[in-house]
Amino acid sequence: MLYPAKLLSLRKSSGQAVLLVILGMAAVLTIVLSVVSRSVTDVSVTNVEEGSSKAFSAAEAGIEKLLVGDTSSISNLDLGNNASIQSAQSLVLGEGENSFDFPDTYNSGDLATVWFVSHDETNIQKLTCTGKPCFNGTSFSIHWNGDVAVEVSVYYDTNGNSGVIASTPNFSGVKVKRFAFDPNATRNNNKFSATIASSQQGYSYSSGDISLSGLNRPLFARVKFLYGSASGFRVTTVGGTLPSQGRLLVSKGAASNATRQIEVRDYYRAPIEVFEAGIFSQGDLTK
Repeated sequence: MLYPAKLLSLRKSSGQAVLLVILGMAAVLTIVLSVVSRSVTDVSVTNVEEGSSKAFSAAEAGIEKLLVGDTSSISNLDLGNNASIQSAQSLVLGEGENSFDFPDTYNSGDLATVWFVSHDETNIQKLTCTGKPCFNGTSFSIHWNGDVAVEVSVYYDTNGNSGVIASTPNFSGVKVKRFAFDPNATRNNNKFSATIASSQQGYSYSSGDISLSGLNRPLFARVKFLYGSASGFRVTTVGGTLPSQGRLLVSKGAASNATRQIEVRDYYRAPIEVFEAGIFSQGDLTK
């Protein structure tokens, strides 16, 4: 026969055992749920990363097609492996505008080209004003930030419309006129012209109006930065608007639930810098 004290002791021991079993099961369940949750998260992240990578590759494929001029059936093009090019388009840069930003970073010695004539769409190496806009204004200005000097070389054609932009190009009348500007007065030994405060928001210095008076057919201006780096610059015009400065290529790729978009600025090419310091002939050299 069990006495009441012994019964109470057995009941307490039994209750403690059940409590320990419950606590143990709760701990095991927590660990299992944590492992499952982590596994699900890892799988989800892996799938997202894989989809993002495929989408980015698809967007790159769209850019490559645009660069080589393959614009046929790019949009919604199935690349296989659950990836596709959703859209791809080529837009003109700067055409019809009287101001245009070059947002790239230019280090000391780097060059940028501002075009005053258009490029033939069927032959991008040919310059033209036939059926395409060309700048016929009176002047232009360069705006930038930082303790950086700027050299501007304006190439123009004394043969006018019968020169470089003619159906049969003639480069014999091409000449260059150079301008140089420096905001740092302590470098006055370089004989550069002083700058003025820029009227353009976001820019500190300006070349002021660079006159094109007497330059029969302006072709392009080479902008060169000296003594430091510039985080982009802006060109503004007076009396006319700019032709296209190149193409803005925009491509969007998709894969699974991920989409990625790439934008590339494809500026028109210009003669390399070495030709500015030597003799360059478009045809044969004659004595």
